[in-house]
Amino acid sequence: MRTITSYLLWYALTVTVLTIIFRFFLSFGIENDSVAVITVSAALYGFLMFGAGWYFGDKDEKYLPIYDIGFRFHFTTYLVHSAITLLWIKLGFCSKNEDIAITYNILIYWGILVLIHFVFFLCTRKNSIKNLDKDDLFE
Repeated sequence: MRTITSYLLWYALTVTVLTIIFRFFLSFGIENDSVAVITVSAALYGFLMFGAGWYFGDKDEKYLPIYDIGFRFHFTTYLVHSAITLLWIKLGFCSKNEDIAITYNILIYWGILVLIHFVFFLCTRKNSIKNLDKDDLFE
């Protein structure tokens, strides 16, 4: 069964664009010591990420008859956000006032949450095919 759907790929592209824009405004806000820019960019980023996950997750759920408790979208978000954030730092786009240790701690703690989510995903995987009778799957 194909679990990388076009909706997941569109979601990944959306997350990529939103994360790049967020990183720009976050670094700008930190560089200029603007709590307002930091707060608004973080809140808007969170709201738009939630909306993108809801939109593409709903489309994906209707397309693919599995129940994966959102793990594929959570893992995709973590991978894309982490990659962009680390590249942002390594390429020198971050503010000179940014504390890189905070970024690494966030990625570590979020990674632990993704691992916990993965364990729940593995536990629910045996009951993951929605609206299909298990007796009718293999005759």
